[in-house]
Amino acid sequence: MKQYSYVALDAQGVRRTGTVLAEHDDAAKQSLHRQQLVLVKLQVRDSTAPHGQSPKVGKAVDAAQLVDELATLLEASVPLAEAVGTLAQAHPSGHPLHKVRSQIRAGSSFSQALLDSGLDLPNYVEQLVRSGETTGKLGAALRTAASHLEQDRQFRQEARNALIYPMVLVASGIVATLVMFIFVVPRFAPILTNPKAELPWLSRMVLNAGLWLTQNQIVVGGIVAGVILGGVALFKRRDVRAAAWEFASRLPVLGPWTLHSELARWASLLAVLLQNKVPLLTALAQANQTFRRQSLHTRGQMVLSDVRAGKALSSALAEHAMLDVSGLNMIRVGERSGTLPHTVASLARLHANQSQQRLKRFLVLLEPITILAISVVLGGIMISVMLAITSLTNVL
Repeated sequence: MKQYSYVALDAQGVRRTGTVLAEHDDAAKQSLHRQQLVLVKLQVRDSTAPHGQSPKVGKAVDAAQLVDELATLLEASVPLAEAVGTLAQAHPSGHPLHKVRSQIRAGSSFSQALLDSGLDLPNYVEQLVRSGETTGKLGAALRTAASHLEQDRQFRQEARNALIYPMVLVASGIVATLVMFIFVVPRFAPILTNPKAELPWLSRMVLNAGLWLTQNQIVVGGIVAGVILGGVALFKRRDVRAAAWEFASRLPVLGPWTLHSELARWASLLAVLLQNKVPLLTALAQANQTFRRQSLHTRGQMVLSDVRAGKALSSALAEHAMLDVSGLNMIRVGERSGTLPHTVASLARLHANQSQQRLKRFLVLLEPITILAISVVLGGIMISVMLAITSLTNVL
């Protein structure tokens, strides 16, 4: 049995906190539902925390969870100011939610309060909130925003997870190579000083490298640490990540994957905005912000300009080669039948499936290529050592 701490609202809308014992998350939620409590937050209680104390909460809840919790409260007919206040109580006084609550109570709209709060939310969330305020379906709009935020998070997580295994292989190969150079190759370094030994160029190069690495281990360690730290620091910079993404888009196998993944995100957000009654021009402008490839972003802006000038979306997309034939046909069908949001959503699913297939194909190729490269390096070292031993044997 696990112990869960929860934040919930009772039938009168009063905030309740406490703990519940359950075997898993669903059982805990069902237990709270039977008590007629509307769940706001649920997390496993830290077993190492002292009795009677709540577990320590890390950083602020991520954007997707925060928006999802707010949507849950609004869908339970909790007034907006009270819902925001309930969530704000779970955060320190300096959290942006407190500013949102203050502005709402002062008469500001929720969308404007979010914009001025400093919450790290994408621009399309504000557009969805404005749409929800206009249509009176703010809870549904926030639920849609939370769903899209979660999809974005999963996309980034899947991309990182997909690279973990190749990175482990590469790191293992580098470690194995360094071990060979530092601990194995130097044992045969005295062959270099034997004037009668006729060493092949490969053996001489490998033995000299191993000898140098052994004599300069501190320098090598500093260089490796500097490269790792520098790589991590560079990868945190947005411009470096953008440049890496542009480089990947030009590679034979990664290029099609990046194209499908970007078009899937673009179409997904465009469909979400259109389904929530956001005007087409505004939806296009927001969807274009998802493009990371400069070429796609430029074409997206050209499409937006053409549509603003009165051209049909399908015609603008065809003129600037944004989609293939099947995608353009789907857009045309949506325009003619008045179901553009649904056909754009279908287009997003199509590109998402193709993106996943391309990623799997890339991983299938990357694994054997990585293993082959490591095998060639380690095999080359061993062959050079054996050639050195053979040359010494011939002398004797």
